[in-house]
Amino acid sequence: MTKNALLFIPDISGFTEFVQHTAISHSKHIVSELLEILIDCNPLGLELAEIEGDALFLYKIVEKVEVTALEDQIKAMYLAFHKHLKRYELQRICNCGACTSAYNLKLKFVAHYGEIEFISVQDSKKPFGANVIKVHRLLKNDVPLDEYALLTDAIMPLHEEGENNMVGRYDFGNISFKYKPLQHFKKELPEIEPIPENIPKHKLYDQTETIKMSANDLYEVISNFDYRLLWTKGVDKLEYEKNKVNRAGEKHKCLFNKNADITQTTVTKSVKKNQLVYGESTTNAPFSKLFNNYFVLEETEEGYTKMNIQVFADFKPLGILFKPLMKRTLKRAISENIKELVLLIDSGFSPNSVDSY
Repeated sequence: MTKNALLFIPDISGFTEFVQHTAISHSKHIVSELLEILIDCNPLGLELAEIEGDALFLYKIVEKVEVTALEDQIKAMYLAFHKHLKRYELQRICNCGACTSAYNLKLKFVAHYGEIEFISVQDSKKPFGANVIKVHRLLKNDVPLDEYALLTDAIMPLHEEGENNMVGRYDFGNISFKYKPLQHFKKELPEIEPIPENIPKHKLYDQTETIKMSANDLYEVISNFDYRLLWTKGVDKLEYEKNKVNRAGEKHKCLFNKNADITQTTVTKSVKKNQLVYGESTTNAPFSKLFNNYFVLEETEEGYTKMNIQVFADFKPLGILFKPLMKRTLKRAISENIKELVLLIDSGFSPNSVDSY
């Protein structure tokens, strides 16, 4: 049985091809986050038919497309997408190709209207038919913009001399459409305040080691929670968002020695231009109001990195009395973790070749 439907595809583009494992992994996570944001931003109540790589295929059974409501949907998705990228740029901690170029990502929309049928695939219904093929073919076009909304004449009847009117020539025949620029919506993006630095006053620990690994790879080993239990002693379990790239403000929970849950927040701080920094902060460490630790990395020669570990704390009332005990405990624990980290790297482990471990 055929039904009339709005067919709608938001499509993300702009990532270059990455050869490093880190960049490939992070690009997948970034696109996954963005697709989730687009799915959640859905005032029209569109149905998700499929996630298609970097695009979504959505539809809604309607007898008539309300153009104004569709344009509001496009604007809402576009602003949510770029608001996230703006926040991401301020909060990112990673310097891989994917994370540093995420601001280059673009978003375009293709919308079409027509009859569709449904086929059943593993207990779910999927739109099917000539118009489904057409809306996908329309992703390839000659629109001279990176970001736009393309609406076919089935949605918006076109005047012959209308601005931004085009005719696409495809294997199924010619189709007329209108494209609308979206760039001007960026003026409506809110200001995103960077996360402020909040470094506790008391330095408890400061140690430097040289590690036989590039700074970018070592940074990935330290900041990626997938690898944390491979070198950190005393942590039995980590709870974190596995489909997100770690960045400033992200929270994760550690279970220490089977009896203490500690929630930590990823933080950063200012360092020299040639250095990388990764930090974590918690407000529920024993005796302290705020407890921060930082890894400051500086590549000294090719394949070797100077790793400086710094720990700071602000104490609860009378907590300062436990400062000597905390320093001794930190020295022992961090020394063990550094030893495990070195053994892991010397075993041939690399974030560029996880299968090697």
